[in-house]
Amino acid sequence: MKPFNLDKEPKIKSGFTTPDNYFNDFTEKLMQQLPEREVKVVPLYKRATVWVSSIAAILVVALGVSVFFKMDTQTVVQPDATTLENYLVYQTDITPSDFIQGLDESDIKELEASIAVSDEAIENYFSNENYDIYINE
Repeated sequence: MKPFNLDKEPKIKSGFTTPDNYFNDFTEKLMQQLPEREVKVVPLYKRATVWVSSIAAILVVALGVSVFFKMDTQTVVQPDATTLENYLVYQTDITPSDFIQGLDESDIKELEASIAVSDEAIENYFSNENYDIYINE
């Protein structure tokens, strides 16, 4: 087979040419040849489907907003003091150190202010306390 190179071979001219400035005014000529269509204008207020769909959309948005705010404003009901006392009495695995770990400075100050301890109660506590445990350690 004979080697073929496009750059060295003579070029063949096509018999077709475009007229001068053909593409400059092509769109204008084409638009003039097309028949003009009359646009029918239908006002939105005369169509029932527009009204029905817009009312349905408004209702969906209003319902969604109301459900969102209802879920957001739920309050947590706190148990009363009697329920808490009964829970603490019947729970044997709760130790005093569990209570102490849950307190902060403001809770301790509030407890100190609310509990009135007399000197007599302090003396009874120390007289009944077994100090032998601490001495032998």
